[in-house]
Amino acid sequence: MAALSVAVPAWAADPAPAPIDPDDVLPLEDSDFGCWYLSPGVGWWNLEGDEGLEDAFYMTLRIGYDYSEYWSFEGSVVYAPKMNENLKGYGWRDEDGVYRLHSQRESKSKGDKYFGDTWGLMFYGDAMFHFCKFDRVDPYLIFGAGLTTYGEDVMDEAVCFSVRAGGGLMYHIDDSWTLRLDTRVDLAGYNTEFNHTVDVGFIYRFTADQIADDPVVAVAVPVDSDGDGLTDEDEILIYHTDPNNPDTDGDGLSDGDEVLVYKTDPNDPDSDHDGLKDGEEVLRYKTDPNNPDTDGDGLLDGDEVLSYKTDPNNPDTDGDGLKDGEEVLRYKTDPRNPDTDNDGLKDGDEVHGAFSFDGKPLVTDPLNPDSDYDMLSDGYEVLKSKTNPLDPDTDKGGVRDGQEVIYHKTNPLDPSDDLLFFELNIVFDTDKDVIKPEFFAQLDNVARVMIENPGSTAVIEGHADRRNTSQRGHNLRLSEKRAEAVRRYFVGKGIDASRLSAIGYGYEHPKAPNDPNTGNLANRRVEVYIDGARPGRVNYVQP
Repeated sequence: MAALSVAVPAWAADPAPAPIDPDDVLPLEDSDFGCWYLSPGVGWWNLEGDEGLEDAFYMTLRIGYDYSEYWSFEGSVVYAPKMNENLKGYGWRDEDGVYRLHSQRESKSKGDKYFGDTWGLMFYGDAMFHFCKFDRVDPYLIFGAGLTTYGEDVMDEAVCFSVRAGGGLMYHIDDSWTLRLDTRVDLAGYNTEFNHTVDVGFIYRFTADQIADDPVVAVAVPVDSDGDGLTDEDEILIYHTDPNNPDTDGDGLSDGDEVLVYKTDPNDPDSDHDGLKDGEEVLRYKTDPNNPDTDGDGLLDGDEVLSYKTDPNNPDTDGDGLKDGEEVLRYKTDPRNPDTDNDGLKDGDEVHGAFSFDGKPLVTDPLNPDSDYDMLSDGYEVLKSKTNPLDPDTDKGGVRDGQEVIYHKTNPLDPSDDLLFFELNIVFDTDKDVIKPEFFAQLDNVARVMIENPGSTAVIEGHADRRNTSQRGHNLRLSEKRAEAVRRYFVGKGIDASRLSAIGYGYEHPKAPNDPNTGNLANRRVEVYIDGARPGRVNYVQP
């Protein structure tokens, strides 16, 4: 059988050796490297009952040669150091009770009654057929022939010929060492006796351990020392894996499965560098260990599993119409919540403009439940009030949609029922509610409207902006005090107090986004809504 000599660096020095130059690989057609072995053992020889000898202990020494993947040949020497004569097998008592010897027994022992203890020596040649020689557990069948001789003249021939057949089981510990169990049935002797032997032993293969230790090794048979499905030769020459470790990179997959089944790198625990070990991808998450983004959503499988807790096999984990990658990287929405801002619209519908108003698609903000700051959520406007979530005053009547729906109970689609609205840009000192004189003109303009419409009533609202340091209770109280300051001013102008009410909303109803550090001046305001002053309202202007 042909063998191959190759240069192999020691594994302890370089666990991932460089590719081998083909010029360093030399065919050795006549090499028997790793094929010869020595096998000592001990056993028990069970002889048929009418044999001249009793059962006996024996020792054996075999020299074997692995010819091919299926066939091996052995030569054996068996030595039984002490074998007792079996008188029971050849004697009986006659009718008178006299013990008599069998005539054949007498002829074979030349008429002597006893020949005493003796020894036995056997020489055999056997052929062995292996079912799975390169697996760790190796069952086999055996047949052969041999010669037997004894220290005493047990048979009339000096040497007895026999044939035998049986089977056994080997357990390959590594390239060099193997345990074995054998049983045989021998057909031997002048009376064609069937004798049985059972023995146990071990095997040592000459030079096989050089596969891992010697810089130049010869591989004559495809041994798989670690049982990973790759021969040691392939692991050393082709894949540069450890032939004594079934999972070289420790990723949870055997080297053989990585190479033959999953096509992953057996020297890299994360072949696609997505943050998950190949074994985790194959066995736990069912992702592709050769594709860092199995579902093609723009996120690495590892990031989905470890960071975002999304499904690496589903590009849209929450089913909102946006890929997980789009949500995380572009829109900053939650890929596990189909409605990130809880406004009643899916994130995908908001981004893609799934709804329309007056024939125009509505692309709303999936992170802001009230895109136009009119106090109505985008979902409410689209699905219920049918207002425009991108226009705070859909009917252009002067009052925000939310003010009409929530407080005034007017129709946000009909401008004719909107109350008269004034927004006062009064600047108060920090934490103060005193109105400075420079803002009296704005207030006088509003007071004039109410004086000219004696049947009118007004609601005065105080609003604040919001910063990171803002406190809700404090802002509610402060905004109410400022609204009350405006109400007192109007009373001072002769307007009956019963026609006026004041309320503070703090930062609950912004009209524009707030900066977390500076807030927004536009949200620091006082609003006045006058009911009963509709006639001639076109003549009124914002102060």
